[in-house]
Amino acid sequence: MSQTTQSTAAATQTSYFNLHIDGMGYLSNIREVTTANNGSFLCCVINALHGSTDKPDYTRFDVTVSGKEASDLIRRCQKAVDEEKKVLLGFKLSNLTADVFTLTKGEHAGETRPTLKARLIKISWIKVGQEMVFKAEKSAPAPAAPASAEQRQYPGNTF
Repeated sequence: MSQTTQSTAAATQTSYFNLHIDGMGYLSNIREVTTANNGSFLCCVINALHGSTDKPDYTRFDVTVSGKEASDLIRRCQKAVDEEKKVLLGFKLSNLTADVFTLTKGEHAGETRPTLKARLIKISWIKVGQEMVFKAEKSAPAPAAPASAEQRQYPGNTF
């Protein structure tokens, strides 16, 4: 690339604001979705836990799996999910959106329900039953800022 092309590419680089959701939840409904142009992508459902540990609440996320590592790990869980084993995982989601879908089966067929959709971008760990079957290696932490020799004093109502 020429110097001019490099400086133009750097000047037009787009920045993004990221909204990520970190949590843990149960994996289900792993499926490969085929698109109209014969492509495909991997989807699944994560029922995330939140609230009291004595009686947790669940939030359902219908996710599209993003990236090779996450896709490979979800595919490795297919057998356990098909055998209805409890698969619990630590996850990071992005691109959260709300949507509405229509039930097609059962006594509530034709009714609409809300759903949260997101992209699954990272899996921290996976447990099948009580067995830890995967744990991601920790990434190197960012270097700490040098400690200041003098602590600044601020008024009590400072932001």
